[in-house]
Amino acid sequence: MAAEEMLKIIMAWANEDSHRGRLVRAFRSNMGNDAQLQAKRLALLGLHAEKQAKRKAGLALV
Repeated sequence: MAAEEMLKIIMAWANEDSHRGRLVRAFRSNMGNDAQLQAKRLALLGLHAEKQAKRKAGLALV
């Protein structure tokens, strides 16, 4: 998956009332203005995207 495509998917979660939605909103607003915190948020969002991709791939195999 290309980085641009992954960011597009991640940013689409901003409207969700979920953990990943709150992470996206915090990332977008740079809450806390801390580079290390932003890096951690991006890493967590990457993990969420990876989990979603694995779930979708698993369903396609059935």
